[in-house]
Amino acid sequence: MAPNKLAELPPELLSEVIVHLESASSIARLGTTSKSLRAFVEKDAWKGFCKTQFPTTAPQTDYGQAYSHTARTLTSLSQAFDRRAFIARYIEPRGEVTAFPQGKKLERWTRPRGQTIGFIPHLDVYEDISSTSREEHLAFSAGAEVCLGQTSRRKSSEKTAWTTYKPHSACEGRDDVTSLHLVRPEVGGKSKREIIIGTANGDLQLVTLPSGSDDQKVEITYFTTQGLPVRSSSLYQRPGQPAILAASLGESKIALYQIDREQRKIAPSSEMTLKPVLRADGNPSTQHRAWSTTMLSSSLLAAGVGPSTEPIHIYPITEAGITRDALRKFSLNIDGDKVDNGSSSPAGLMSSVYTIVPLPSSSDSSSSNVFLSGAYDGIVRLHDLRSSRDLEQSYIDPADDSAIYSILPRGQEKLLTGTSRHNLLKVFDLRLGKKCYDYRNASKAGRTNLDSESDFNIFLRSNEPPGQGNRGWQRNRTKESSVYSLASSSADSPYIYAGLENAIMSLAFTEILDDHPDSTFFDPWSSRTDKKLASSSRMVNEREVLSLAMYDQGSNMSLRVQRSPWETWQFWRSTAQKTRGKLDERWRSSADTGI
Repeated sequence: MAPNKLAELPPELLSEVIVHLESASSIARLGTTSKSLRAFVEKDAWKGFCKTQFPTTAPQTDYGQAYSHTARTLTSLSQAFDRRAFIARYIEPRGEVTAFPQGKKLERWTRPRGQTIGFIPHLDVYEDISSTSREEHLAFSAGAEVCLGQTSRRKSSEKTAWTTYKPHSACEGRDDVTSLHLVRPEVGGKSKREIIIGTANGDLQLVTLPSGSDDQKVEITYFTTQGLPVRSSSLYQRPGQPAILAASLGESKIALYQIDREQRKIAPSSEMTLKPVLRADGNPSTQHRAWSTTMLSSSLLAAGVGPSTEPIHIYPITEAGITRDALRKFSLNIDGDKVDNGSSSPAGLMSSVYTIVPLPSSSDSSSSNVFLSGAYDGIVRLHDLRSSRDLEQSYIDPADDSAIYSILPRGQEKLLTGTSRHNLLKVFDLRLGKKCYDYRNASKAGRTNLDSESDFNIFLRSNEPPGQGNRGWQRNRTKESSVYSLASSSADSPYIYAGLENAIMSLAFTEILDDHPDSTFFDPWSSRTDKKLASSSRMVNEREVLSLAMYDQGSNMSLRVQRSPWETWQFWRSTAQKTRGKLDERWRSSADTGI
């Protein structure tokens, strides 16, 4: 149909046409054909493109930003994931740091000391988005201390301010942080920096930090725990609903708290103790405990327990509180339980579940019937409360059975999991059918050369020789670690944070050779010889960039290692035929590196 004929169609029919345009370049070209089509593209087409091609990763809330910018972010991020293109760096407070409760200004942050092993970090992050800026709030624990970074992104500038909090009497080891949450500000309320901190010593507190005004007083609300150590916690926050905190205390107690900022001490609104598992001799097991607690909705709580043949418990929350009798219990295997490689597990599997995470839906629903679990056996399972089956799908790495400690779904497209060994981050493809969006649709080759093996593993440790790369404590950090925690502010953010022993690592999914990266987050990288090198606050510092290794989970398990930015630029400059490959240009075979 000719463009002038398209312009005569009503918006309803034009929207139906847009559904069949699979590339962003097609939408952009349509907007250049006439003034009326340009207006339609800016007002409706980009929004329809985002919702159609990215149904579970596109923002569910309209923040006032142009949908053309949103489309740019989503398409760039999808391409970076498909090409496995990312920039890894360690994160720590730098520059001037404000330390509370004293309110002192520190010229340099120092890591915790006095322990034989490194700290185990807990993470949380969220974003405040407006039509002109994005404010990312990151919090992570470092022993008994909490570090908070606030990154402001406006146009082509980026600025991060760091704050730390450590109680006067806190001692490393004894008072280490075991759970951490950033409290999102209430809609229309004052913007406060509020964090919930649980510790190994039994403290559970809502801490309000000064916002930068003359008032430097730290306000604390205490949750009563009877001195039991806080093992895990889950914070349920939804606009217009009261926030609910669920905490696992000691080995088997679960307590619910209603967040009330007017109170200085809050007792549990409801609590219960897990029923012990009986051994073969009829006596209670002494090893059975609660490993994780997750609020699936305001009326459902999931607990990961073990060792048990039914290590997932679902408890209803009523007006009277949480009930001791589980609404439902899930086993990890039943007759016909098939994992992805076709094997079957024996019945009555004893295991422990360390993490449970709701699977985001395509709608902004307040309840979640579908969730993911990570267990000791190294398998990630998908469960549905509406189904009579114990599991709907399993995700397994045939080459590694390390326990799953952390899970981060990216909408319903990608699934990232952190394991107990080898700094291993696993990436699974959640999509069971045809991809909604593929950046190769915009090229003449189309999808003729798609890679069927989309699951891969990344080792979150640097492969740089000693003496190169990062300095100080980052260079001396533990080489062998679990991936204890994973966090990202949203499914459309290119930044993913991983908590390793004694360190936080940032993965920014972008291509370093992209001359036109997503301008919302990145500037183009410039080589050392580039005379136009700009003094941008977002420019990649080559000395901070780590070279990681990865391999496919399928039949092609060859190890690949990242080039440095400078090596990548040299490689690309020396390549006669400038053809983009299936993988990012930073990847090279380990045989070329001597690993």
